[in-house]
Amino acid sequence: MNRPLRAAALVFIFLFSDAVLPPVPPPQARLLPSGSVETALSSLPSRTSGRGSFPGDPLNLLFFGKEDQIRRALSQAGWTELPIPYTASVRAGLADLLSRGRLDRFPPMTVYHVLGRPQDMNWAQVITPVLRRHHFRLWRTGLTDGTGREIWWGSGNYDLSVRWTDLTHRPDPDMNEERNFIERTLDGNKEITRKTKIKIPQIPLRGSNECGYDFTTDGKALFVEFEAPGPAGSEAGRSAKK
Repeated sequence: MNRPLRAAALVFIFLFSDAVLPPVPPPQARLLPSGSVETALSSLPSRTSGRGSFPGDPLNLLFFGKEDQIRRALSQAGWTELPIPYTASVRAGLADLLSRGRLDRFPPMTVYHVLGRPQDMNWAQVITPVLRRHHFRLWRTGLTDGTGREIWWGSGNYDLSVRWTDLTHRPDPDMNEERNFIERTLDGNKEITRKTKIKIPQIPLRGSNECGYDFTTDGKALFVEFEAPGPAGSEAGRSAKK
């Protein structure tokens, strides 16, 4: 990493090192009745909430599994988890910086909310430190099938560059490309029983987020279902149609 980028990263880390997010409890667990996943999804928000509580990016990912299953699958697929809370991510980014590493754990420049809560997971694959990376966030929805599997709502896009005037990442407007890339990285995982794309009416087809960055989608979310214990494991997944 060249010196100007490293210096800019250091300035960013110190500027935002006091951005402490208070602990937010997980959402109240709600049992997902058998065969009603599409009905449940229709009640979920279509977009994140960004800076100033203005509408952010569309949501385009659905993971249905246990927390440890998701972490294991993504780690095996080459994704790096960025620590939460924010201060832990800052410390990890600073450690990468001081060790002259690739800044794989550099903290996100914006905290987004879904259902009033900041992201529960952050995942990234760095292409160019600070500037370019594959990146997505996941939020707990509270919906569970009773076996420990939860539905996680997520948003992923590809960061193309940094707009230094407000310290935001400029994403690729085509969010379908990043969603499809995330899908390909999970190919061959033996714990995943189903991968498909679900049309969700509330997902907008085009627009701009709170930073003024345009986006386009096809209105579909990637649905990734992980295996569940017992014979009733994939009832929700079977009800999810393309």
